[in-house]
Order: sequence, then C-alpha cells, then structure tokens
Amino acid sequence: MEERARLLTRSCTTGWGDWIHGELWLLPSSLVRRRLGFTATLANRKGPTVVVPLPETDVTAAATARIRVEHRTNKVIPLAGIASAHLRRGITADRLTVRMHDGAQHKLLWLPTDPTYAVLVQVLTPWLR
Repeated sequence: MEERARLLTRSCTTGWGDWIHGELWLLPSSLVRRRLGFTATLANRKGPTVVVPLPETDVTAAATARIRVEHRTNKVIPLAGIASAHLRRGITADRLTVRMHDGAQHKLLWLPTDPTYAVLVQVLTPWLR
C-alpha cells in the first residue's frame, strides 16, 4: 500500500547534538525523518530547503521500514502512537517534541525558513499541549 508523502523540510535534525540534516516527510499515518549527509547539510545552510507547493511523492510501507533501519537517527513516528506533542518556534531552529503512548520521546528540529511549523500545527492539533 502506498501513501502520499509531503516533504516538509530538508533541514531536520534529531536534537542539538545531531548536526547532519535530514528530510522530514509527512504521511497520512506518520512522520518520517530520513538522514541526508554532510554535503546536503552544507547546501542547506540558512534555507529555505523546500519550495511551495511542497514536493510530494508516493511512499510504500516497505520504503519507510527501510528508512528506519538505514541510520540510527532516522525515524518513523506513527501519528496514532502520539500521546502528546509540543511545537516551539525559535530564532535558529523550530522544534517538535512528541511523547508516544509507550513512553518514548522524539525531538525534531528544523530551520525556521521552511513551512514545517505551519503544516505541523494543523496536523498535530489533537495532540498539542
């Protein structure tokens, strides 16, 4: 089964200690963070890293499963598993922290020049605190 995915940013990191950018994709069922590399990180610099309208593609469950295991900083965060979410704007980075029903916590940061925050506010409204 395929899902339509929207690319929200190419500047996503998993915390202040993770300096390598990745893509953040929004699927109807999940958020997917896929690590890029040092060259892409340098190319992103101050952003923006995506164009509007946001790029879209079809993604299979097998593809998201592969992404999850490609690198330790890759993430597949099922929306149905979110217990609460906190979005915050920042000067150098916007960020999302989600707590899952199983107690796991995920942090994602991205450049504020991308439209990521505005999209996530709409999508995550039921979980925002």
